[in-house]
Amino acid sequence: MIESVKTPGMKTHSMLAWIFVPAVIMSLGWGLRGYIGGGPFGAMIPGALVSLMLCVYLRVDVRAASVVVAFGTIGIGIGGNMTYGQTLGLIRVDETFLWGLIGTTTKGAVWGLLGGAMLGLGFVADRMRWRHLIGVIGCLLMGITIGIAFINAPRLIYFSDPLNKPRDESWAGLLVGSIALLGYLRFVQPRSFRLPATFAFYGAISGGLGFGIGSLFLAWQPHVSEAWRWLPYWKFMEFTFGLLLGAGLGSAAYRLRDLLIADETSGKTEVVPQSPASGLIGVLVGGAVVLFVFYVWSRLWLLMFPSLAEITRGSLSMTAADVLTDFTGLGCFMLLLSRRWPTVAWQLAISVTIVAAALDWLQDLHPRGDINMPEQYRLLFLLATAAASVIFVQRWQQSQAARLTSLFLFAACMLMGIGYLMGLGMSDIWWPNPESIAAAGGQWSFLWQTFRGEIVVHAIFMVLFVLSLSACLRERCTTSY
Repeated sequence: MIESVKTPGMKTHSMLAWIFVPAVIMSLGWGLRGYIGGGPFGAMIPGALVSLMLCVYLRVDVRAASVVVAFGTIGIGIGGNMTYGQTLGLIRVDETFLWGLIGTTTKGAVWGLLGGAMLGLGFVADRMRWRHLIGVIGCLLMGITIGIAFINAPRLIYFSDPLNKPRDESWAGLLVGSIALLGYLRFVQPRSFRLPATFAFYGAISGGLGFGIGSLFLAWQPHVSEAWRWLPYWKFMEFTFGLLLGAGLGSAAYRLRDLLIADETSGKTEVVPQSPASGLIGVLVGGAVVLFVFYVWSRLWLLMFPSLAEITRGSLSMTAADVLTDFTGLGCFMLLLSRRWPTVAWQLAISVTIVAAALDWLQDLHPRGDINMPEQYRLLFLLATAAASVIFVQRWQQSQAARLTSLFLFAACMLMGIGYLMGLGMSDIWWPNPESIAAAGGQWSFLWQTFRGEIVVHAIFMVLFVLSLSACLRERCTTSY
């Protein structure tokens, strides 16, 4: 755990800043997550951004921050395994409104609980013995498996549509896994319990409120006048969820700041100059991390255990196999590597997040924007994005004055840039149908009628992006982080 060293001249922030800045950053990240791509990889976006800024505020040195950011990124990402589309659909119907609201509140609370617990675990993981770190990760995986197998799979409590294409839920698994993680720390490693428990508590409360309140926008939409139903109520939900969850995690950090803030000079890790050869090795390791995550992991399991495909569906063995081979198992394995090697941690949290966003953009380019990009250009874009991120992260880590604010600015700008590409990747923007333009009364009228929801979303993105960059630049100008 990071030692607390108070100094009279150390810059402090107001309570409002501790709450407001993470709230804005996570709202931006959560909006990008839903806009660029969902799932666990998409959920890494808000996890990476808010974890980075909390480390800046808490004056965490680069070596320790690598573990914190990796754990926070994966922890928020695992929550992305939960399905909630049909749960939000229940909210829009008066007869099922209350059950849908209970569902969104529950899933938001579970998401915040697990994300907060993992973020807090990142602050203590660097000081835990390996057997205890493996033990706590093992409890998480076992808890997730048990919760899914005995609560979600038999649908004892079900928040999706049981009749129309029912979804496989996992919220109970994540809940049991979070409790198992915290239980291990409480009874086996009590000295490491307070930080994960506090972040988990604040995350659960703010996540439940964020998703619950945010989902009310979708319940409200059918009841507004026709003239205003075009507004992006789904995005309002996402922005609200991220805003309140980020505020909760910021509140937890504020409460724990006296335990976590290290002296700006004594808490720093000295960077040892490295040779060009070591830099090249670092780049190769970064590329290997990206390749392993997106290509090797799933194939490695099938290569090692070819009988996995023959396991009976719905069995406990199948549930365990699914948990271990999907993002959850992958993320936990990578976190163990991140605890040992900072290069793996930074490439996992930043480069994997950015490459996943690039992949989502490429996958949505045709179905969403009706644009056919030649395969060679798709590959070129993906390789260029991956190379830019891997090389930047490695050179940043290798530099004599590595600053967390530099990495935050890079990640935020790259992810927001992909968000802009998503918005501009529409054939109707570049090659509109002349008949549609004439029917709308002109080109500008056509663009407004067709993309007015997108325009509102990007206006919100711009405000959140500017506020996030402003907060980061302020830290950069007033501190050495």
